[in-house]
Amino acid sequence: MPQIMCPNCGKTINLENRKKIDFNLIKRATQKEPRTFTELLYITKLSRKTLSLRLKELRERATLVKDAGKYRLNGDSEFENTTGNLVKGFSKAFHDRRIKTGLMLIALLIGFSTSGYVLARFFVSPPQPTNIDQGPIILGKFAVALGVVNVKDLYGWQAAIAFNSSELKVLETVPGKFVGVEYPFFFNVTDVSEGILLLGGTLYGNISGRDGSDTLATIVFGCFVDAYEEPRIIERAHFPALLDSHGSLIPIESTTELTLTTIEDYGT
Repeated sequence: MPQIMCPNCGKTINLENRKKIDFNLIKRATQKEPRTFTELLYITKLSRKTLSLRLKELRERATLVKDAGKYRLNGDSEFENTTGNLVKGFSKAFHDRRIKTGLMLIALLIGFSTSGYVLARFFVSPPQPTNIDQGPIILGKFAVALGVVNVKDLYGWQAAIAFNSSELKVLETVPGKFVGVEYPFFFNVTDVSEGILLLGGTLYGNISGRDGSDTLATIVFGCFVDAYEEPRIIERAHFPALLDSHGSLIPIESTTELTLTTIEDYGT
């Protein structure tokens, strides 16, 4: 597949990945409020022709609707049909007590860091039984890095990763060195809903947040098939969320964003 250079990060990517990046830019721009074509040009920094093509395709997918000259997200649509069921499952699981506890974890740790060790017990996995069916054979493994780009005063974060559980399995999660590097200030949960990985981390104490771009977590997946669907960041409900040192949400937009990047040299 032809390769092009991303105008934002300078990395070489293929055309299909570029399209997904463009879609995500448009979705984020219209997530909070409807936007005009001119506003989307300014926010996404896409060319007029590219933006027109992307908007047309998103409207055909029913991801976007156009009202009174402005584009907005269609709340009833699913961005990608192949992972739509996973997102729906996550929306249902959001009402589960464990999910609500996860959403509260970062805020509680910010206000009451000394209680972090107690709160983290919610996320300690119970002992696993032995001599059980190990499931499908893992043919290989790969790693992806969850990163944040161009952020100011980042103190806490949470994100959810969707993956096809019939094709992939989470083998390991490793905290990055940017925010939330030690137990209990980094957590991950995979049993909230099938095909969902919940991640989060926070600093602690009366300190300022971190500025810049860096890795929040590395996730190692095992694959049951050779041609698998790539994991992706869920953009729904309270995920993803970035919090500053005052407990306020940091807007995720064209200048500050979360990325999920395959580590090409992993395991070599």
